[in-house]
Amino acid sequence: MNPRTSRLGLTTALVAGLSLAAPPRADAHEIPARVTVLAFVRPEGGMLKVVVRVPLGAMRDMEFPLRGQGYLDLARAGPFLADAARLWISDALELQEDGRTLANVRLTATRVSLPSDRSFESYQEAIAHVTGVPLPPETELVWQQGLLDILLEYPIASEQSSFSIRPALARLGLRTVTVLRFLPPGGGERAYEFSGDPGLVRLDPRWHHTALRFVKLGFLHILDGIDHLLFLLCLVIPFRRFRPLIAVITSFTVAHSITLIASTLGLAPAALWFAPLIETLIALSILYMAFENIVGARLERRWMLAFGFGLVHGFGFSFFLRDSLQFAGANLAASLLAFNVGVELGQILVVAAAIPVLGWLVRRIPERIGTILLSALVAHSAWHWMSERWSTLRQYRFEWPVLDVALLADAMRALMLVLIVAGAAWLMLVLARRLAQSSGRVDPSAQRLLMALLCVLALPTVAVARQGVPDSLRSTRTGVYAVEQAVQGKELYAMHCVSCHAAITHTGPEFASKWQGRTFWDLFSFVRESMPKSEPGSLTPGEYLAVLAYLLKMNGMPAGAAPLQQDSSALAKIRIDIKPVRDSSHSRK
Repeated sequence: MNPRTSRLGLTTALVAGLSLAAPPRADAHEIPARVTVLAFVRPEGGMLKVVVRVPLGAMRDMEFPLRGQGYLDLARAGPFLADAARLWISDALELQEDGRTLANVRLTATRVSLPSDRSFESYQEAIAHVTGVPLPPETELVWQQGLLDILLEYPIASEQSSFSIRPALARLGLRTVTVLRFLPPGGGERAYEFSGDPGLVRLDPRWHHTALRFVKLGFLHILDGIDHLLFLLCLVIPFRRFRPLIAVITSFTVAHSITLIASTLGLAPAALWFAPLIETLIALSILYMAFENIVGARLERRWMLAFGFGLVHGFGFSFFLRDSLQFAGANLAASLLAFNVGVELGQILVVAAAIPVLGWLVRRIPERIGTILLSALVAHSAWHWMSERWSTLRQYRFEWPVLDVALLADAMRALMLVLIVAGAAWLMLVLARRLAQSSGRVDPSAQRLLMALLCVLALPTVAVARQGVPDSLRSTRTGVYAVEQAVQGKELYAMHCVSCHAAITHTGPEFASKWQGRTFWDLFSFVRESMPKSEPGSLTPGEYLAVLAYLLKMNGMPAGAAPLQQDSSALAKIRIDIKPVRDSSHSRK
């Protein structure tokens, strides 16, 4: 045998033997499809405490020590958990106090938890769990199924300061959802849920912080919303000067502001079909305006069309705004007004840019031909949007609602909205006439009417903070659960329910038909006695209520100020009212 070959074979055998003798290590490189991060932030004395829970499976490129059949070696995992916590969590979190980035972060505790652990339901339980007795070393836990819990502490000047967080946790998975709860020193809790990296999040924003954020949000929404942009373009195509547009733009602004505020106040229908209906009507509004431009628009009546379609677009704005209201803190009225201001600034910018461009265009081609060509292009896009959205809308069943107390309450709220719309329409009619009569000069009476319209918009917004519903009229459409309760319920649902039930089994017409008209106590009793399938009754009453709050959210029910209470008599007074209303013409098909 060749000596060189012999030495090579001996070396190979030695390396192989050492590899087999070495303890196994976890080596993960696949990016998880979905990662959920749970976090609490609370200032206490001179420290800002941050408790975080992240799935171990999201810690890629970390070699955790294993034993046996791939179980995590808890006896030797401590230093590796600390490294993972610093690399994947603490380095990705930027906390600020009054605009100053907090430094000298201290990793106080790390521990591994079982996937069935529910200690992150409250801050007190989470703190006690993270700093408590760790899992026994002999625990058999497949490392990808474990949860990493950590406690971070940041030195702060005062617990009364304004705190912000900039999480950069999107790299944990293809889709990372962070559920964060902030507990201010004065009591209460603010819940946030965001995907990816949301940028700077002010945990207890002042009103001016909220105003700046929502002005920007409204401004960017107009510029990003192609359907709203095309509607504005159709409005201004026949005009060559700014003055005739005053009544049109004001009318559109007043109308969409009314329905935006009304939707936030709970005056809008909460049926599942309502959102796709509004999206279809938005596409229809663009198509109609484009066709009117083609056949010849009556400019003196255009403000009426702008008002009518503006009501529809306002509901569309509210759908976009709904998920962002969590960042308003206690400044709901300020967020609504600021969002409206941002939308108006965006509209002014679009109109200011469109008028000169259209004027330049008609100087190079005949005005009528240019109007027809532009409107035809817009109509082509709107037709496709309307067809697609109509197909989606037809998938929903429409049935007439049952005549009961909840329906009467809805009718009263709808009547209030109709009266507000009628009043604003009358003011717009008078304003349009005054502007037409002023013939080039600024009419003081027109200015006063414009101020009256602004008051119409401001007064309902102030009423947001005073909204309340009498107990005798409680239904699932009137906000019977709290946002924080639904956030907690979403995590419990993902942990205990989604393996046996797809979300679609708890939403839509079939679910609504089964429970429509019954009391919430009936649903609570059924869920408590039959779920989870593997171990019915294993959750606490508060956990079952949280899951049911999430089901209400999935079915489009609005949140309220107070959470569902563990009181059988109170739950028995809540009527389940989530059944979509069916259109009679559709039912005959």
